[in-house]
Amino acid sequence: MSTSPSYQGRHRAPGRHRAPRRGPRVPVGFRGGFVLPSAAAAALVVTATGATVAESSPAHLDLTGSSAKLQARSAALADFDHLESVQQREAQSSAVKARVQESQHKAQVARIARDAERRAVAKRRAAAAALQKAEAERKARESWIMPIKGAVFTSGFGWRWGRMHQGDDFGTPVGTPLHAMSTGTVVFAGWQGGYGNKVEIEYWDGTVSVFGHMSVISTSVGAKVAPGDVVGQSGNTGHSTGPHLHLEIHPHGGAAIDPAPWLRDHGLQ
Repeated sequence: MSTSPSYQGRHRAPGRHRAPRRGPRVPVGFRGGFVLPSAAAAALVVTATGATVAESSPAHLDLTGSSAKLQARSAALADFDHLESVQQREAQSSAVKARVQESQHKAQVARIARDAERRAVAKRRAAAAALQKAEAERKARESWIMPIKGAVFTSGFGWRWGRMHQGDDFGTPVGTPLHAMSTGTVVFAGWQGGYGNKVEIEYWDGTVSVFGHMSVISTSVGAKVAPGDVVGQSGNTGHSTGPHLHLEIHPHGGAAIDPAPWLRDHGLQ
């Protein structure tokens, strides 16, 4: 049986089998003593490696425009965040301005209130001072004093020698000053019978005083008098047994009363 040449070519002679190849397969053109320079070999390795990497990481083409949309969305979000930040700053600034304006308004209101309170206090003080002054003037105007100083009481109110003695007598030398007892008006000034020289004064409360036996009259009817004003001098005119002041008190211009209790009630004795 004849053997086909092709078959013979596929069988190697016994004992001449080659060991299995290891490592990367080298192209035919590089076999059989063909040696590349070291730099060229390195370039070839790098080229081969790059090709392998390129083949293992295929490029992705953006065919739908999603990247542009994403960038636009990111830009829109950034613009929105910026706008929101600006709005927040403006709101904070407006809030600060509002607080400042409110504080200024409160300060102005407080200042106005303080000014009004000061004016009210000053007005109340002025009114109180005016009231005190008016009260002091009233007290001075309505105060009462004795009509004569340094005199000695010699005779009282009551029946004497068969007739009514309507006042008190105070012995004093002729020429002793006689004073208005309070604020009032002179209603009589002149000579009258047994009284001799006589002065009548109606005071602010309606009381009328009578001074008799005066040596000198230094006022006139209608004259306004104040407490202590001199209206004349004591004497011994009319029905008198010696120099003295005859004093009568007529409440509300009526009948004469005992002067002693009235003088005590007015702090004069």
